[in-house]
Amino acid sequence: MAFACPRCKESSQVLHLPEFVRSLPAESELREKYGEPAEYGMQWLFPAAAGVLGVAALVTGGLAAGLPLLAGGVGVGFWLSHGAQASADARAAWLRSLYCRRCPVSFLPEEALAA
Repeated sequence: MAFACPRCKESSQVLHLPEFVRSLPAESELREKYGEPAEYGMQWLFPAAAGVLGVAALVTGGLAAGLPLLAGGVGVGFWLSHGAQASADARAAWLRSLYCRRCPVSFLPEEALAA
């Protein structure tokens, strides 16, 4: 099925965005503008260490130190997983996106017009 741009209604200039970006020269400004979103580099060292220290403190009887460490580890772990999911969603949308070369705009297939 062919897609048409929702802005200019042209179908002959609509390309799959990842293929278009890969076809550009390395020094192209469009490669930076429409390139693949960066992967979220999750750092699990702090939440894991805080959780282990919190559990160790709770086991040894240090309730005042154990609960904040455990809660902090869980909170930071939740925050990191939320950022990772947002990054994965942005990358998934980019992989599905289309690009109109006539009126430089990127859009999802749901926004496109049927041609």
